[in-house]
Amino acid sequence: MKKLLILLFCMPVLAWSQAGDTPTLWEVINIKVNPGQEDAFEAAVKAHNAKFHDEGPHQAQLQYIINGPYGAHYQWIMGPTTWSALDNRPADEAHDADWAKVTAMTESAEPPTYWNTDTNRSQLLLDPANNKSMVWMYDLESGKAAQWGELLEKVKEVYAAKRADEDFFVGWNAHSNAKGEDAVIIFTMDKWGDRDNNRYFAGEFEEVHGPGTWLPFFNHINECVKQRVDWMRERIE
Repeated sequence: MKKLLILLFCMPVLAWSQAGDTPTLWEVINIKVNPGQEDAFEAAVKAHNAKFHDEGPHQAQLQYIINGPYGAHYQWIMGPTTWSALDNRPADEAHDADWAKVTAMTESAEPPTYWNTDTNRSQLLLDPANNKSMVWMYDLESGKAAQWGELLEKVKEVYAAKRADEDFFVGWNAHSNAKGEDAVIIFTMDKWGDRDNNRYFAGEFEEVHGPGTWLPFFNHINECVKQRVDWMRERIE
């Protein structure tokens, strides 16, 4: 069975969430498919996206979650888009009838969530060859979101200096979330072996910010985090 990648998210109360009509917003729907109908579901979604969501602010993709709390679920993702573009999203009779063919094969679908890209703290290459991603979902301590975001600026500096050819996506949930899904970091790659590079990050951090800087940084950022949940995804081709 094919799988999928992730695009990401952001948080409402923060000033860096979205500026004007810049497309930084993502709509995400988690979907559980009826057992045995995965192939038919994938084909139906791809056909629907090609007909109604193939370009512009309504472009959509399908992803498969490999493990973690949503393991074996799919995500339908529309974006990058804007709040204004949601006012004229595809929603006519033909669109809804076609989407009904998709939902007929689903066991459940959660209400959509909305995420904003933190363009100031992300390094966005968005290489189309990168069909795999590692997702770190954060439940942040109350009142610590701004501090956590500021600390990530140091991480972006490391990526700019040492990993200029790698994506580093930071996003914020656009609304409060009872699940504790406040913010997300996503690392995209074209092969899982690229994850081996993570073991060298502490050394790269100190090369950029100076000897002995990694452990204090690590402790400060952990003070901002209540919980982190990780999982892998692959994009459906």
